[in-house]
Amino acid sequence: MDDVDLAQEREEAHLAASLSARKPRLVSRNGNCIWCTDEPIVANTAFCSAECGEDYHKHQREMKQRITGE
Repeated sequence: MDDVDLAQEREEAHLAASLSARKPRLVSRNGNCIWCTDEPIVANTAFCSAECGEDYHKHQREMKQRITGE
């Protein structure tokens, strides 16, 4: 096994670890925005607009900070 093979193995292991550590994708269960719940979602998202997505993520960060005290 040469250096190229070892580098490729390391790269594949790093990629596999990174993929397994990522958070699950948000999904709308009924086709409506998961934040405002009134509007239909934009294709391949869980939100009706970028603003709703930003508001949702901001709220999630704030809740995490409250719980962990960060």
